[in-house]
Amino acid sequence: EFWEMDVVGFGALNIDMVYEVDDLASLEIERGRERTGSHEEFKGLWKLLKNKGKLRMKSGGGSAANTIYALGRMGFSCGYLGKTGKDEEGAFLQRELKEAGVDTHRIRQDTRSGICLVLLDKSKDRSIIVLPNANDTLSYSEIDIDYINKAQFLHMSSFVGRIPFQAQKLVATQTKVKISFNPGEPHATKGIKELAPILEHSFILFLSQREAEILTNKDYKEGAKKLLGYGIEIVACTLGEKGSYVLSREEELEVPAEKSEA
Repeated sequence: EFWEMDVVGFGALNIDMVYEVDDLASLEIERGRERTGSHEEFKGLWKLLKNKGKLRMKSGGGSAANTIYALGRMGFSCGYLGKTGKDEEGAFLQRELKEAGVDTHRIRQDTRSGICLVLLDKSKDRSIIVLPNANDTLSYSEIDIDYINKAQFLHMSSFVGRIPFQAQKLVATQTKVKISFNPGEPHATKGIKELAPILEHSFILFLSQREAEILTNKDYKEGAKKLLGYGIEIVACTLGEKGSYVLSREEELEVPAEKSEA
């Protein structure tokens, strides 16, 4: 078979802003969580961060977007489906993907771009707060199924909002391509029943140990078995320093983590 593209990505597009702060507790922010914030909360946080934070990094983000960016840099032909704001950040997000060779013609623009605040404190604790903005308005009617069908794989990651989540469920049932799905914590907390339409059409599932346990209410090995029952071919579960665990119908692999030179 001939495919015009290797992979199309479909997920949230955010500007990641990494701030260093002295202590998360003093900002009354729970450590180690990823959650959605309100416009009001963000306004307050900006004020605090201007005084008490140091901006360490600003880059394009969103799980599927990061994956597609990396694949593009490796020379794979990729496209992306998503939504940015009609703003400087949106132009920046599109430019970053374009520079990696990714086709950005199917990225819609509306209102303000999504923002992901990553807060790191001195004790290396981190907290992530997301303001989805334009991401939350991406609907099924804005998705080009024929475009997806030109690829060998569709790689999906999570959206916070209900409208794009509904769009993902519909896309999963309508498309002919193999789906690679990385639910992330926002989707994992929705539970297995809510995700079933996507899981039943997924070829490979990538998730962390914590996400596997949240999603299945079982330890990750039992959870992976349960997920294969949905018709998924391969479940790949990352275990932090312990490496990763991969399960398919044919085999079970425990892959040690590669030591990276920091």
